[in-house]
Amino acid sequence: MQANDMLEVLQNFGSINQNIVFRQGTSLSIVSEAKNVMAKIELDEPIPMDFGIYDATELVRVMSLVDDAEIQFNQDSLSLAGNGSSIKYYYSDIDMLTQPPSKEVTMPDPEVKFILTQDIHNRLKRAASALGHKQIRIAADDESVKLIITDTKNATANNFTIRVEGEVFGDLSNGFTIGIDNLKLMPGDYEVQVSSKLVSHFKNTDRNVQYWIALEKK
Repeated sequence: MQANDMLEVLQNFGSINQNIVFRQGTSLSIVSEAKNVMAKIELDEPIPMDFGIYDATELVRVMSLVDDAEIQFNQDSLSLAGNGSSIKYYYSDIDMLTQPPSKEVTMPDPEVKFILTQDIHNRLKRAASALGHKQIRIAADDESVKLIITDTKNATANNFTIRVEGEVFGDLSNGFTIGIDNLKLMPGDYEVQVSSKLVSHFKNTDRNVQYWIALEKK
């Protein structure tokens, strides 16, 4: 397996949790320590065995030391080699790491669906930075679904609103709130479902990666 093929996954999943547990096969899942963000991706190449990585960020730094590296999966470690350089990186004990649930996530029926493009995601992050807010309020009116950067604890907070393509199936009179810092998504456009059961689902439209993100309680 080429190291470059794994780097983007490690960088993204490592932003959710530094602990990553690899399982034999093509599926890789991760859950945050707070259990409020879960992600799953189908890899292009299968992982040949179960093993754990304690610090994904460190592994990313280590992998960047070897150009055009090829990954070999050994019994107790990863080996990376390329351009005359090599690295041996030892696995961690899986039982000591945060592991995602083995049971598949079942998404409840949503109250709202919408498309979150990369451009809109970028604009929301810029607005949150400019206003100093950490929340996205998901609401709707007769025209469309609205994503609002705001502070739900401050009734007079300045806010930024952007309308998106979507459908409403239930009551959005009170809206839903999601923490923007939890939107740790790989680049791309996403089909989003939001349920009153306080969970949302983000599915990439171009690659087989998806996220389940808890909503904030009212």
